[in-house]
Amino acid sequence: MKPNEPKPNAQVAARIEELLREQLEEMGVTIKNLTPDEISQNMKCHIGPDNSLSYFWKNRAILDVIPEQTEDGTNWRMFTKEDDI
Repeated sequence: MKPNEPKPNAQVAARIEELLREQLEEMGVTIKNLTPDEISQNMKCHIGPDNSLSYFWKNRAILDVIPEQTEDGTNWRMFTKEDDI
């Protein structure tokens, strides 16, 4: 993450994890059977210059997380593979 760009807090991170689990389940992945090695080999996250996050499972895009600046701070918009931006 770039130092001056927004960073997700614990609540945002928990929501990201929840969405990733949902997406994997929809793809037929049995999450409880995954080993840490399988997760680290197959789950990738690309970080954009604005600290946006793009998650991939086996090179398939499954979740985008985009920071959106507002007067009240940063909102994190999340889009699964079925969502349109």
